[in-house]
Amino acid sequence: MLKRVTAAMMAFALMLTGGAGVLAATEKPEGMDKAIEKHLEEEYYDYNKKYEPKYSETIKVEATPQAEEGEEAEASGPITVYASLVEFQTVRDNIFTFAHREVVYYDATNEKVLTGTEVGKLQNEELTQFKEQFAHLGKKMNIGWIMFLHALILIVPAYLMFVWSNQVYSSTSFQIRNNLYNQKHTFN
Repeated sequence: MLKRVTAAMMAFALMLTGGAGVLAATEKPEGMDKAIEKHLEEEYYDYNKKYEPKYSETIKVEATPQAEEGEEAEASGPITVYASLVEFQTVRDNIFTFAHREVVYYDATNEKVLTGTEVGKLQNEELTQFKEQFAHLGKKMNIGWIMFLHALILIVPAYLMFVWSNQVYSSTSFQIRNNLYNQKHTFN
């Protein structure tokens, strides 16, 4: 009985936490997908056009841009910034594929993606913590196709040496089939 109650509580907790991720992913503004798509196309020359937004977590922050020393302060008020983890792929030479996971900042007030410098000017603690939370993520190369090509480098010569060459250049079988030496008997 205790095992069933524990399993039911674990299933219920999983449903709650799984649902929170889905709700957080749907809490983004409408123009965010198009702005991120445009930003990725400009940032990566080998960006795969099959972009599917995968937001594992999205936070909403109200921040005020800080003017640096020597610059004239702009009269803009607080802006709404959405920080999100985005997954996408880049493909080089139709062979080398890379899976990227990056933190992207979207300014919903001005409807544009913020660069790292612009986010640094905001000096917001929540945005910094969000970035540090995913600091271990980055670019990962998918090596399945490359390992297959490397395996071919070993398999093709081995096939040619041990299978094909024995079939094509077998002089003994040719001599026996055509009775070159006029020997009709077999040796025991």
